[in-house]
Amino acid sequence: MDKIVSNLSGENGRDDGLVLDRMEDYWNSLRRGKTVPYRSDVDPRSVQSMLRNAFILERLAPGVGKLRVSCSTLRDLQGMDMRGMPIASIISEESREEFGEILEQVFAGPATARIELSTSRGFRRNGKRASMLFLPLRSDSGEINRVLGAFSVDGSARKGPTRFDLTESLLHDVSVSDDGLAERLSVRPVTLAERQKALSADDVQASTMATRHAHLRLVVSDT
Repeated sequence: MDKIVSNLSGENGRDDGLVLDRMEDYWNSLRRGKTVPYRSDVDPRSVQSMLRNAFILERLAPGVGKLRVSCSTLRDLQGMDMRGMPIASIISEESREEFGEILEQVFAGPATARIELSTSRGFRRNGKRASMLFLPLRSDSGEINRVLGAFSVDGSARKGPTRFDLTESLLHDVSVSDDGLAERLSVRPVTLAERQKALSADDVQASTMATRHAHLRLVVSDT
């Protein structure tokens, strides 16, 4: 963890949307088939080109994640070091409940999530667009309570506290049936899909599942 913190202080990498794809490819390479990687599997040397955009969250409570490792993209955007702060602090009040539900599904599903964000446009102010990726990780004890993430932003370069609204989110369930983790997850928090009761049990195998907001959807297959 300390190695990741020290490397994140640099300005390596580019702040572009492709970093989310590269981070997801790296996470998939750690899965050793169909499982959830350990936090200790993450090697800063392997994500050197993505460190400017990379972060690690720790689950503190249902739907609440604290930035254990932040990144220079978040620091530059907010004008402050974000380490130790809840990731939801960059989310608008109107979107925080839905954001928390999505984050909890990443831990409880487990699932991966891609989230699209935007700020409001106001007088003499250009809006910003951002993308965020959540990838579940296990702690040394085997519990899924960490997230490897990536954050990319475009728009005005003006620094200062910025709050984003959710505009779109896509979640993919992660298969854990081959390593015993599924049994440990048999008693788990109610998932986003279950809370929304969007489809009956017979429809769970469908390719997508509606969530409370039309712009959000849950993909339930792990392909």
